[in-house]
Parts: sequence; structure tokens; C-alpha cells
Amino acid sequence: MKITSLFIMAAMTYSCSAKKIAVSSADFILENQIEKRLPLYADQKESLSKDVDKFLNDQKVYTKELISVITDIELDVKKIDLQYDHLQELYKKIAFNFSDLMSKYMSVLDEKQQKDFNRILKEENHKLAGKKNEVLDKTKENFERLLGNLKTNQEKILESYKNHLLQRYELRLKRRQALHDRFAEILNMELSKDGKTKYLSEAFKEYVNTYPDHPMNKEIIKKLIPTLSLAQKETFESKIKEVKEIINYYIEANY
Repeated sequence: MKITSLFIMAAMTYSCSAKKIAVSSADFILENQIEKRLPLYADQKESLSKDVDKFLNDQKVYTKELISVITDIELDVKKIDLQYDHLQELYKKIAFNFSDLMSKYMSVLDEKQQKDFNRILKEENHKLAGKKNEVLDKTKENFERLLGNLKTNQEKILESYKNHLLQRYELRLKRRQALHDRFAEILNMELSKDGKTKYLSEAFKEYVNTYPDHPMNKEIIKKLIPTLSLAQKETFESKIKEVKEIINYYIEANY
């Protein structure tokens, strides 16, 4: 989800002033990401800009809840399941709302736009398939963004889950393709704009809602926690503080 990625990347990468600039530009960033996938005409882009602003303002109620959740995060093996599930539920709420936004603009694509849209999705899937063998390195990078450099024993823990990570990645690719096939099916139906919007939104939400959770995702975190050094715990606390700072910038921003 792009809005979540914005919070995390801004916290991990930018200075204080740059964080504010990044968050204040969230509408432009989100519009840009949508337009990379949806080949919209000028009048559609103008309408999208207003809807993106509304979407960002409407999600603030969930990000306020997110602050409460991440404030209570503890590096405690016994609390991982509850914390993980709570974050997933918040993600779903925002993802569902984003699905409605995307569906509205997908439903108005004409035949030429649909052809370009299908080509873009096909290219994306091909690119993702080519990155399958990078999944372990990407997982290590993600943990290092939160914890700092991993120790050798921690890298070995992640390496022991390589097959699991590959299987999850392959599942993601298959599910994406199935979702995109469903999009094409809906867009080819003889339906009104509202009818297509409804079916597209339902397809999006089913995709999010039926993503098979796997206990190994939580298991990886639980195995890493007892190995964390004091420096890594302090880095984690610092990153959480920065994410909260970014969220507060977002809540204060006017779109």
C-alpha cells in the first residue's frame, strides 16, 4: 500500500525537513503511482487529483489509530501475534478504501486505455517474476531498515526460511495474475460504470481479504527477537519514533 510505504520510507531515509516535504507531497506521489498504472486522459487526471486529496484526508482516522498501535509495540515474543494482527487489520481498512478509489477510475477506461492498462500490468508481473531470487536479500534489507545491520546468526535465521519466502513470493505472483485476469473479465462485461466499479472493488477486496496468512511470517519475527542486541533494540525504538513523527506530519497536512 503506497501510503504506508511513504510513511516508512520517509522515516528511514529523510531528514526532518525533508520528511515534512515528502508527506506534504503525498498527494502528488500517490497520483503519480496511480497514473503509472492507469493511462488516464487529462480530464480524468484532474478528477483523480481531487479524489486523491479526499482519500488522504479520509484515511487520517486510521492513521490516528495506527499511532496508538505502534506506540504499544513491544519486542516481546508473547505479544507479536496480537500486534501483527492489529496492524494487518488497519492495513486492510486503508486498502479497502484505496480499492474503491482505483475501481472508480478503472471502470471508465475505454478500449484503448484498457489495452494499455493490461500491457502495464503484464510488464509489472514479468518484472516481479524476474526478481523472485532477490526475495531473501530484500527481506534482510527490510529488517535492517528497522534494526540496523543484522548479525551473522540473524542472517542465518532468515536464510533458514528461504523456501518459505520463495513460496510466498510465488503465491503473490499467482494471486496477482488471477486478480488481473478478473479485472480484464469485468472490464469486458456489458455493464454500466457503476456496475463495473462495484465488481472491480469487490475483486480488490476479496484479494486483500483472502490473502492466506501464514504462521511462519510471525515465527520469523519471534525467532529474531531473542537475538536482538541492545543497539538493535534502540535502533528499532528510534525508527518507531520516526514513523510516529511522519504520521503526525501527515495528520496535520492539508490536502
